[in-house]
This record gives sequence, structure tokens and C-alpha cells, in this order.
Amino acid sequence: SLARVTATSTPHGACARAGVASSSASTTHSMRSASRCAMRASGAASLQCVGLRDARDDSSALKRGMRRSGVRSTVFRRTLATRAASSASMSFDDDEELGSKEIGSARRDASASTSAASSEPLTYENAVLNRKGGSPANDSGTLALGKGGSTMKMLGSAEEGAATGSAPLRINQDLKLWRAREMRNKAAHARSKEERLAMRLEAISMFEKAMEYDPTDGRAYCGIGQILTQMRRLDDARKVYQDGCDATGGDNAYIWQAFAVLEEKAGNIAKARKYYDAATAADKTHAAAWHGWGTLEKNQGNYQRARELYLKGVRLVPLQDASAHLYHSLGVMAFERGRTTEAREHFKQGVRTAAGAQSAAIWQSWGILEAQVGDEEQARKLFQKGLVVCPKSKYIWLAWGVWEAKLGYIERARELLSKGCKLNPMDTYLLQALAKLEAESGNIGLARKLFEQGTVLDSRHQPNWNAWALAEWRAGEIDRARNLFQRGVWVDPKKKDAAKLFHAWGVLEEREGNISLARQLYKCAVKVDPGSERIWLTWAAMEDKQGDEMRAIEIRNMCAQQLAEVSVGNTDLSPVAAFGNMGGMLKQLASVLGLDAPADSADDEEEVEAFDQKELTNAELMYGEFAIKEE
Repeated sequence: SLARVTATSTPHGACARAGVASSSASTTHSMRSASRCAMRASGAASLQCVGLRDARDDSSALKRGMRRSGVRSTVFRRTLATRAASSASMSFDDDEELGSKEIGSARRDASASTSAASSEPLTYENAVLNRKGGSPANDSGTLALGKGGSTMKMLGSAEEGAATGSAPLRINQDLKLWRAREMRNKAAHARSKEERLAMRLEAISMFEKAMEYDPTDGRAYCGIGQILTQMRRLDDARKVYQDGCDATGGDNAYIWQAFAVLEEKAGNIAKARKYYDAATAADKTHAAAWHGWGTLEKNQGNYQRARELYLKGVRLVPLQDASAHLYHSLGVMAFERGRTTEAREHFKQGVRTAAGAQSAAIWQSWGILEAQVGDEEQARKLFQKGLVVCPKSKYIWLAWGVWEAKLGYIERARELLSKGCKLNPMDTYLLQALAKLEAESGNIGLARKLFEQGTVLDSRHQPNWNAWALAEWRAGEIDRARNLFQRGVWVDPKKKDAAKLFHAWGVLEEREGNISLARQLYKCAVKVDPGSERIWLTWAAMEDKQGDEMRAIEIRNMCAQQLAEVSVGNTDLSPVAAFGNMGGMLKQLASVLGLDAPADSADDEEEVEAFDQKELTNAELMYGEFAIKEE
């Protein structure tokens, strides 16, 4: 009767009943053991315990009972197999009962399809993603294998998140963004234009796939916009940045900052200022926005405004997120304005931060500062520290090699520049410096090969054309030098580098006796760069030699006017500081005009020195207190 009840309640009972019926010769003790096992199986089925561990426990109990009764028939083994299969197909809880039925149905359909025809073996290629072809998944989202391949969705992907209604895993988006950036950076070192273009387009495709995970993430928009800017497709880049601002609600400082850089490159200074302001409003701790805005003002000649923006960025950005670019720009600008002590303190404060200690730019600029003041040992130590941080830094190899050449250590300079060229084979500045060194050493043949290699790598690099033309001039090849000067000017006649080409070409024609042509070349040079004192004075000296004193005086007056405008526009301190440095500006103007400059009194010198020291102290207090070391 117990076996009959079990058979009506569950299939396991039927299996147990079959086992009991097949052992008619068993003893009463064995019947009780079998009945107890059947009751256990019936209870497990009613509670829906489907784990394999429970199935193993039940099968072990049946085996022990049957071993005692001496039953080892084929029916018993079939019973165990039937129970294991039915246990594996059960659901884990009541909520997943419907899903388990669909899984079982899918398995039966798959078995039927694979048995009806000879299907492909289940390999890795057949089981991984094949979203655009093959057998589609059924309505429940399960996998149906067939000849066309799999439509399995990767865990955490955008498609899997859309199908299940859950957010995709962020790690997959981060990986795609990282791979896209790696492809973009790799494209910058491609040797051929076709390869560079293909890699950039592939990077854009990767960024677009990453954007599918989260359209409100601004990193993909910035990556695509930067690539389009490098490809000089500014209108397309603007559209991408605008779409990014719309998608993020205007709260992403990175997109605003990238948008501002784009407008600055396009020459829209007013729009660039507007977008930098929007970036700092979206995130006041965004160091890149403060640095970019300050650099823009510096390039426009607003040094005081640039300094204020740099210092504001240093104050607002948390110390753990401190930007090495802010400290580096502050130090370089102070060094360019002649304030060596303040520049050194900015560099020291920069390397005390985590990011600054790993910045090759700070170590390089600091090394140049020490080299300028004559501390050779300290300069070499700083250059070496920079190479420890970044062994491939082309700026350190270039600065160190050129400095050693100026000191007369030609072999050491050649070794440094050669190693820099090997580590950076696409850098034209290193090639130009090495070619110039070889030309000055008398190896004109090797120098020509290096110059030509530089023009092949970057035909728009005007300093390389200028250095090559000067090397040919010194070698006595006048016609070749004229040709190189002309080719260099044709690259871009409006750039400031073209002014140096016009100036050197004018000197060549003056010494060859072509005064009229030299005058026209000097005129072109001052139109391109009216703030170059050297060009004005060279032109005036030529007119003096020709006996035209009135024209020479007129040229010097125009030079004085241009220098005064540049001095006022480049004021990077308060108006009081500008007047405090008026003595140096008057001396410069007096030398240009050929007048005797008034001697400064001792009281005036002490007052200016005291003011400079006070100004330096106030400036340092804006970014931290330091002990001022008097040199």
C-alpha cells in the first residue's frame, strides 16, 4: 500500500515501485528499507529539492537498501538514471518553474534538431557571439544551436542588458574604451598615412561600440572628437561634442574642455573662453579646464590672467588629484619672465605631488633652468631623473643633447641625440638637432641624409628647412640654400617660423650683394613677426651700410614702437610691477635707438629688489608657504 501511494504522487514512486516489484524474494527487513527509501524520494520530490547533491544522497540510500536486500537488477540502475535526470531538470524554487519548463523544451528541440540532421560540432567559434547571423534565439532568450552558429549574448554586454532589462557591466565599457584609446595612440606612431587613417577609423568604431553601453558617458564623445580633430574634420568634431553635451545635460566638464580646445585651434577665442568657463562651472576641480584656459590666455598675451587661472586651479584641485601641468606651466612662465627663484619653487612644489613626481616635463624644465644658471651637475641629475620616469621622453633627450653640444661635449651630445632618435624614430626635432650637430662637425653628407629624412617625416616642419639651408650655405652651396629657403617658406608663409626663414634668406642675399631682394625679404619677415627685435636691427644695420641713415632711423623707431606694445601686452604682474620693471624696458629702447640710457641710482635698485622679493613672497603664499632661499 505504501508503494501504491508513492506511485500516485510522483514518478520517483513509480521507479521505486518497479524496484520493489522486481525483488519478490527479498526479506521483510529489505522491504522496509526499500519503503523508507521510497518515502525519502517522495518527500524530496514534494519539496522540489533538485540539487545534484540531494540526488546523490537519495541514490546512495537506495543503493544501501538494495544492497541489503540483494537486489542488483537492471531495473535498479534505470531507476537511478531516471532520478538523476529528473532531479537535474527541476527548478530551484517555485518562481523559476516556468523557466525550467522552457529550458527543458529547448533542450528537447535542440536534441531533435541535432539528431534529425548532421549538425556542426559545438566548438568555441560556434558557441561565442554571432549576433548578425545563424539560428535566432527563441522567445525566452535561450540558445538554440544550429548550422548557422550561435546567437549567444555575452554576459554583461549591451545586448544582454537590453534583453534582460538590467544595466550592462561597466567593466566591459571600460575595456572597450581602453582598447579604443590604445588604437588611437598607436595610430599616432604609424609610418604611412593609409595605415594611420585605417587605425583612426577603427578607433572611432571602437568608441561608438563603447557608447552603446551608456550614451551618457562622456569619454566616448571626447575620444571620437579628438580623433576627428586630428583628422582636421572640425565640423564633425563639433557635432560630436554637441551631441555629448546634450546627452550629458551639460554637466560633463571633460566634453566642455575638449570643445574649448577645438574652438581654440580653430581660432574662435571667444567661444573657447565660453566653453572653458562652462567646464569650470560644471566641475571646479577639473584641472585640465583651468590649465587649458590659462594656456589660452598666455598665448593671447594675457599673462596676468593666465597666472591667475593657473593659481586658481592649484588651489581648487585637491592635493591627491593635483595636476602636474599646472605646476609646470607656472614654473615655465615664471622662468620666461626672468623670475628664476619663483620658477624653481614651482617645480619643487610640483614634484612633491604624486603626479608631478612622474612628470617628465617638470624634470626637463627644471633641468633647463639649472643649466641656464650654470649648475651643470644639478642639471644632469634632473635630466637623469626625468629619464627614469619616462625613458622615451623626446624632450629630455633633445634638451640634454643640445645643451651638451653647446658646452662642447660633442661625443656626449651625439650619443644622447642618437639614442633619442632610436627611441623616437618619428620625431623631426631630434633628427634636426642631430643633423645640425653633424653639419657643424663637418659631416655634411650624413647631415644631408638626416635633414632629408626629417623632411620626409614632416614636410611642414619649417625649422628643419631653415637648418638645412643654413648648413648648405656654410658648405658653399648657395643655390641649394636658396632653394631650401624657398621651399621652407612655401610650407606656410604666415607662421612665425617663416619669419626666421625670411630673415636668414635676407642675410644670405645681403651678403651676396642682392640688396633690393634682401630688403623685400626683411620686410616680409617683420610682417610675419613684428615683435622680433633681431630682424628689425638687422634691417636697420643693412640700411646704415648702404648709407641711408634716415631709413635706418625710421626702422629703429618702428622697432621701438613694436617692442613697447609687446612689453605692455606681456605684462604678467600688477601694473605696479610693470612700472617697477620700466627701467629695464627703457634701457632696451635706448639701446635700440642708439641713445645713452640713464644710470640707475642705488636707492632705485634697492627699491626694485625689495619689490621683487615682496611680490615673490605674495605669489608663493598663494600656493603654499616656502622658505625663500636667497641666491
